[in-house]
Amino acid sequence: MKNKNVFANVWAQRGLILAVLLLIMLIGNRSFFSLGNLRTILMSIAIYGIMCCGMLLAMLTGGIDLAMGSTAAFTSVICLWYYNSHGMTDSAFVVGLVLAVLAAIAVGILHGVCDAYLMLPSFVVTLATGKLLYGLASAILKGSFIHLTNTEGFFYRIANSKLFSIPMPIIIFIVVAVIVGLILAFTVFGRRVYAVGANRAAAELVGINSRVFRVGCYVICSLTACVGGIVLTSMNYVTSATTAQGYEMMIMLALVVGGADIMGGYGDIAGAVFGALLAGIVENMIVMLNINTNYSQAVQGIIIVLAVAFNVYNNRTSAGLTKPRKKKAGLTARKEV
Repeated sequence: MKNKNVFANVWAQRGLILAVLLLIMLIGNRSFFSLGNLRTILMSIAIYGIMCCGMLLAMLTGGIDLAMGSTAAFTSVICLWYYNSHGMTDSAFVVGLVLAVLAAIAVGILHGVCDAYLMLPSFVVTLATGKLLYGLASAILKGSFIHLTNTEGFFYRIANSKLFSIPMPIIIFIVVAVIVGLILAFTVFGRRVYAVGANRAAAELVGINSRVFRVGCYVICSLTACVGGIVLTSMNYVTSATTAQGYEMMIMLALVVGGADIMGGYGDIAGAVFGALLAGIVENMIVMLNINTNYSQAVQGIIIVLAVAFNVYNNRTSAGLTKPRKKKAGLTARKEV
């Protein structure tokens, strides 16, 4: 017999969550729906979304990257530092971008090797790497920051131009999401990533080198952090050692709300995109409702805990691990028989 409860569908649940948030803003602050504010939300969603696509791969293998914000900061500092010190030409940007990409790949390999080969907890490793990268970025800038002053070059146009009337950050987000989605849905790599996350021992038994795939996922994760950091720098015209600081929390919120399992093996790009949308809305709501910044982290933490509990309950229910309580009348009838 089919389940007649419409909210048993995961997208119905997500739609309900979104509707509740929009209703709160309709009552609390209607300027939330202004065109200018909606554009701000879309731009922040683009940054979160780009990074979510990479973090999703790491989480699917059972890992986590808490250095995404610091990777974004470090790589954007490298790129803009080289760009400004070599004439602010498009060729200087290309070289700076290559250096930033190489740095991101090195960070991803470091995380992957520590997790897959040295068996170190990814939580601890990436947390420590995050502190290291922030320190290196601060050392390069000597505690200061760098402005993007050339408003004619390609670096500036990354976030400040449009394609078919759509801002470029949104286009970049869509491209990254489509690429990651296709990889997960239609490639051997994607199927094996799910296999490694679902049951690492079983994947090894059928000949899948789980270590290589875990390293590869961390590299992709760091690359999306690099892309997000450069787009954010172009958007804000400035970068510093604290660029994207705290983004890890919002990315975690986005993925968990989007249905990704922190233990690995479950999650998809559609859920990640929805999570990025929700993360952007929540961040904007905190500002629009004038919630004290001292409480904003607490609000995000509460949402993550509730989302994790909700996802665990849904997963257990779909797996048949939860049973409805038996009615007392039924128990009495059985006793009489």
